[in-house]
Amino acid sequence: MSKDAAFLAAVVNGALDGIVSIDESGRILSFNQAASKLFGCAPEEVIGQSVAVLMPEPYRREHATYLRNYLTTGEAKIIGIGRQVEGRRKDGSLFPIDLGVAEIQVDGRRFFIGFIHDLSERRRFEAHLRELHADRLDLMEHMTVGLAHELKQPLAVITAYLNILSRRLKEQHVPADIGDEVITKITEQVFRVSDIVDNVRQFMTHGAIDKTPQHLNDVVRTACEFTDAIAKEAGVATTVRLDARDDLVVINKVQIQQVVVNLKRNAIEAMHGCQQREMIVATRSIEGNMIRVDVVDTGCGLAEAVRSRLFKPFTTTKPQGLGVGLSISRSIIEDHNGKLWAEDSPSGGTIFSFVLPVTRA
Repeated sequence: MSKDAAFLAAVVNGALDGIVSIDESGRILSFNQAASKLFGCAPEEVIGQSVAVLMPEPYRREHATYLRNYLTTGEAKIIGIGRQVEGRRKDGSLFPIDLGVAEIQVDGRRFFIGFIHDLSERRRFEAHLRELHADRLDLMEHMTVGLAHELKQPLAVITAYLNILSRRLKEQHVPADIGDEVITKITEQVFRVSDIVDNVRQFMTHGAIDKTPQHLNDVVRTACEFTDAIAKEAGVATTVRLDARDDLVVINKVQIQQVVVNLKRNAIEAMHGCQQREMIVATRSIEGNMIRVDVVDTGCGLAEAVRSRLFKPFTTTKPQGLGVGLSISRSIIEDHNGKLWAEDSPSGGTIFSFVLPVTRA
């Protein structure tokens, strides 16, 4: 072998992509190391055989016809010229390749050189990107539905306070302290809308939300104040019992307030049309270094048809409901290393409860 031939052979054998040469009949003449690795077979196993052994069907049975037509008419229909196709390994498995074919003539004879680049890694990466894109779209859809649901709560409270103020105005006598109090409550809800939107923006930007040490009794008390107007409008008497001694928890305050408000609104709506409309919101310390929050109503209880899918998205018995409140609430509590569930109340109605771990920090 001449020096030039030896040099060329070394270059071909050291190439990162597979290089396969064939003659006019499609018989394999050379097979470099990269091709051996790609197809899982040694050069001596394929040299002398038809290149069709490296192809899956239907390319295998069509290759000889296309090669013959190309040699006769010059029409470039040899499978794989300048395009992405599939290769077939020794074990029969298929993999995507980018195939380029060059034609050379030596001593009046024509030969073809195939340059084979494995696309498996690229395809996996592209599939991963599609999956991430789909996940992000799902997340955005979930967040949009959740945001629509959560914004309904403070807006409903604002409406309730405005109704109170409207009735007072119709009476043509609004004490200054009452007017100031209602305006203050409305302002609080406007700021709450801003907090909810900030939370969503923070999550979409950073993929997480801030959690800080908070006294859960205070968080529950504030959340109850948010829904006082709605409860009064519905004729519901509310009792708040904050008996938990150790109530320091690491939470996102806005999210936990959302959970409490959602459970209270559900309880209020569950008692619509009931003669007895009483609600209890309570906290207590329990074993395992946990704090428990209960929201108890005197409604009609949970229907069996609803009970099994209560926390699944888009499950609702309300004509105007989105059916995502309890699903979002459970996700929030679980994200805080807690648990949320529902059970029948011994005195009738339903108890929605959740627990959170207490911190000693």
